[in-house]
Amino acid sequence: MDAIDAPAQPAPGNKPRRWAVSKEDIRVVLVDDDIDTCEALSELLTFDGYSVRFATTAEDAITAVDEYQPVCALVDLGLPDLDGCELSRRLRARYGADLVLIAVTGREGREEHDLAMASGIDHVLSKPLSVERLRRFFPPRV
Repeated sequence: MDAIDAPAQPAPGNKPRRWAVSKEDIRVVLVDDDIDTCEALSELLTFDGYSVRFATTAEDAITAVDEYQPVCALVDLGLPDLDGCELSRRLRARYGADLVLIAVTGREGREEHDLAMASGIDHVLSKPLSVERLRRFFPPRV
């Protein structure tokens, strides 16, 4: 596992968050402006036993999280309407530690990772996401 995919170190003052939930329905919101990416990830996670909704804008993501009450949101950092780090800050402020935030980025490097961590992200995954990499965080439940 490379450093950018490692579980995040908590920001100062934050406790590390794990995604320990009961075996009941686990809801996930995917946020990516690429509809094909949303559909592919949604299909994989649904096949593996997760309930999924997706949003292609930050505004729609906030609405989806409000309505769907997921335990986790995968947030693309390169959104066109609002930076993914800013969206993550808003989601963290609104939902606190109850929502696990996983950033997905196509940009490599420690600086990108550190910016994500400072915005309240729990984990950072680099693109392209492989099935194996995604399943480290979302093991099949079926």
